[in-house]
Amino acid sequence: MSSSTNNQALKDDKERFVAFSFAAADLLIELDDKGVICFVSGAARGITGKDLNELQGSKFLDVLDPLDTRLVGYLINNMKEGERINPVAARMKDTNVTAVVGACSLPRTHGHIYLSLNVTGMPAAQSLAVRRDEQTGLLDKNDFMVLANDQLSIAAETGQELELTLLDLENIGDMAAHTSEDDMAEFMNNIGSVLRSYSFGGDSAGRIDENKYGILHNKSFDESLLQDKVETLSNEVSPGHGITVSQNTVDLDKGNLSKENASHALMFVINSFVNSEEEFNIENLADGLQGRMENTMNRIASLKNVFQRNEFNLVYQPIVSLIDESVHHYEVLCRFKDGESPFETVTFAEEVGIILDLDLAVVKKSIEYLRSFKKNGAEIPSIAINISGHSLETDSFIDSLHELLGTAPELRSQIGLEITESSQVEDLVRAERVLQMFRKQDVQISLDDMGAGAASFQYIRALTIDNVKIDGAYVRDVLNNEKDAAILRSMTRLCQDLGIGTIAEMVETKEQSRFLKSLGVDYGQGWLFGKPQNEIEPVMKKRMPTLNMRRKGTKTSWG
Repeated sequence: MSSSTNNQALKDDKERFVAFSFAAADLLIELDDKGVICFVSGAARGITGKDLNELQGSKFLDVLDPLDTRLVGYLINNMKEGERINPVAARMKDTNVTAVVGACSLPRTHGHIYLSLNVTGMPAAQSLAVRRDEQTGLLDKNDFMVLANDQLSIAAETGQELELTLLDLENIGDMAAHTSEDDMAEFMNNIGSVLRSYSFGGDSAGRIDENKYGILHNKSFDESLLQDKVETLSNEVSPGHGITVSQNTVDLDKGNLSKENASHALMFVINSFVNSEEEFNIENLADGLQGRMENTMNRIASLKNVFQRNEFNLVYQPIVSLIDESVHHYEVLCRFKDGESPFETVTFAEEVGIILDLDLAVVKKSIEYLRSFKKNGAEIPSIAINISGHSLETDSFIDSLHELLGTAPELRSQIGLEITESSQVEDLVRAERVLQMFRKQDVQISLDDMGAGAASFQYIRALTIDNVKIDGAYVRDVLNNEKDAAILRSMTRLCQDLGIGTIAEMVETKEQSRFLKSLGVDYGQGWLFGKPQNEIEPVMKKRMPTLNMRRKGTKTSWG
């Protein structure tokens, strides 16, 4: 073969190699043995915010977000000749663009590193969240849970087999006590780098509690490598005082459950792992996390069946006027069979996303109960039905609720909706539009647990409501706690100025009632006025008050 033919073949191979590279990446970078960019080609400005000439001669790590600098720097510095890294996600400092970075170190290249940056072909697992743990660079608990939720659905749709491994660094406190702050900081940084490098898409790992971590990875990955790697790193930093890692892996196969309920079940499992008050060790789970996942899924299916078949009871707790202690209306509460805690059941239903099934079932059952009064010739009592903020965010629930109330126009003036878990309402503009639709149909709207969170005032500002329920935590000790009394006084005055009615929860003594009345609180609820009762006593002659409201500007007050 002639020399010119050989040269042409080499040229063809080189062009083919470059074409393959650009088919898989948006930007190609070569680093010298000091990490300085010595070659760059591709969409430089769109990804990094710098032109090709500006990048040439600069350090690659300088273009990355500081948290991701630690990750990429760790991986590059620990590469051996002939190795490559698993692609990881990293953000650019100047553009905040997130790219998947791949790297390899070829033999006989004098320590040069070859990088590929890909934006358009990012794995579906890439998290766009920006909230990270400063020590490790990992996603914080909330964003990791969002990512895990998303990935469960995506994996089911794309046929990918993913697993979740949860790790507990059991004796890290002892290690910290025998290790310098600088060495400990480097160790925490290295933990984050290792977990991210092994995770699916390069950014599917999170610090979900002080010493607890989670990582999503392909099912083919040997998770024991995580335990070995982390323990080895700790022993290198603190010989004789290294940590012990406990871990367990959850198969994310959702089985026969819908992808929505399966993802909620996974969130419940993570929350159970994180929030356990007992001394928690993953290996202490009798049935393992996979067993807990299965138990959770089974409970979801069972509860949905209970809700759909109305296999629960309603009880009614009176809410009275503090002026004369006459009953104004009743709050509708749920009771379940076998002594199951209503609070725990409702909380579980909210956490796993099936609360809307219960909310609709309660509305339907309540309407049927009110119709029994009309059928028997008795006055129709006024009631308030709890609606979760989770449900309020769901269009299908709003449509179903609107349809249910539409079947009972003669009862709507006796029905109020009490919004619970209002912290879950994210789209307040939409929520305001939805609530006003119901208010125009004579349905009164209450906001539960005012003062329980900093966002309460945000909701009052954004939503036109008829009344609020003041969190019982402020009422319980109001006679002995000057701060509680001052806060109650301020909340009551605010609501008066806005034309919003006030209901105080957990009123148990005459002294509390008199003090609340002196503050101007409108209504009270608690054992002083009556415990939840199985039936509302029919009133045959005297008319019960209605929940029709007296308009006062754009706000309303109790009528």
